[in-house]
Amino acid sequence: MLTGQTRFKFVFIGAGSSTFTMSLVGDILKEPTLVEGHLALVDPDASLLDEVCTAVGNLVAFAGRSFSVSKHVDFRECLEGADFVFLTYATGGYARWKSDIAICTAHGVQQSVGDTIGPGGLIRTLRTIPVAVDIAREMEKRCPEAWIINYTNPEGAVCLALQKYTAIRSFGLCHGTPNMARWLAEKVFKVDLLRFHYRAGGVNHLTWFTEMSIDGKNVYPRLMDQLAASGMNATEPVSTALYGIFGLFPAPGDRHVQEFFPFFMKERVLAEMDLTWKNNDFVVVDDWRERSRALFDEIRINRTGFDKFIAGSGETATHFMRALITGEPALEMVNVINRGYLEGVSDGIIVEVPTFVDQFGLHPQKISTLPAGIAAKCDALGREYVLAVEAALTGDFTLALQALYLDPLGANCDYPERLLKDLVKANLDVLPAYWA
Repeated sequence: MLTGQTRFKFVFIGAGSSTFTMSLVGDILKEPTLVEGHLALVDPDASLLDEVCTAVGNLVAFAGRSFSVSKHVDFRECLEGADFVFLTYATGGYARWKSDIAICTAHGVQQSVGDTIGPGGLIRTLRTIPVAVDIAREMEKRCPEAWIINYTNPEGAVCLALQKYTAIRSFGLCHGTPNMARWLAEKVFKVDLLRFHYRAGGVNHLTWFTEMSIDGKNVYPRLMDQLAASGMNATEPVSTALYGIFGLFPAPGDRHVQEFFPFFMKERVLAEMDLTWKNNDFVVVDDWRERSRALFDEIRINRTGFDKFIAGSGETATHFMRALITGEPALEMVNVINRGYLEGVSDGIIVEVPTFVDQFGLHPQKISTLPAGIAAKCDALGREYVLAVEAALTGDFTLALQALYLDPLGANCDYPERLLKDLVKANLDVLPAYWA
């Protein structure tokens, strides 16, 4: 256990996710229970790694904290003695994501994101899972008591693989549900977030609010009227429509949610509904990346803008660390293998549920029975991940094809087997050798 420990070693695998790495480091530097330690930055891009190492060093110096920094192109160099290992990598990088979307589009499949489900999510699973498991198995030898904190997508698939196939303790975090809760509180009900309480459950990027209250009073009956009054029904038309159909409001917003329902991802429907999130053309993502790069360069080159990272990122990893160290409970949405937490959903599949953490570890909370339609949706998606993860670890094309046939967006594909073959062929350089 970490109780009473003051010095810690953090390993960031995928440190080239520069601004996100800086945000997580900023959270560590502002957390008083993390007194001192070492930050090991890992990325195969040596040039980018040099830049991140410089920026992180500047941030540590500004904060005046006792943390040393090192850089590594191979994670095996720095796992010894680690306490927390962050996974923020993207196998194949940003260019590969764009290639995925282009190939899928050519086969008739449109995806508003393409990193969680759909054929884009599937190929990302095939190339991401083997790396995650390799990291965990190396940790079993070098730092068996360490925790993995996963931010890599597909979040659900990575968490399933780590928890099912390795002995390393891990949890996956996603800010989608908490961010939507904040939006509902502040933009829809127009109250301070501290007055708004909720419970939610489902699968990553498709969780469902089962309870909403303000000052202890149930406000779910008012939600549809409040969505209309606030204009959020127009901002998030797909989520609002799904609320009307299934009886619970989904998170984390249309950009992710609509991919789980193929009817919204057809060219005619996208045009007629004039949905904000159409087939991913990366214009918005490119803009996010450009602004992130500018912020990163402020610190790296100009040595300014430190306060934007030290102020806190809104991510919750340090809440968990504090709970593990002090025993002071924290409660967040976490991806865990279902063990009766979601009734009506099969055990053994990955789900996202509220979870308490203290010095003894994670304590997932049981959610009341989901409506039958929602439970069926979550169950099908979870079973798809079981197939996809096994395919990723074995190179079994038939299992991968089964996963694609079960995937909601697979319904929009002209010829699924041809699409999967094209995706595998385009990714052979970043897939395990058995795919060749």
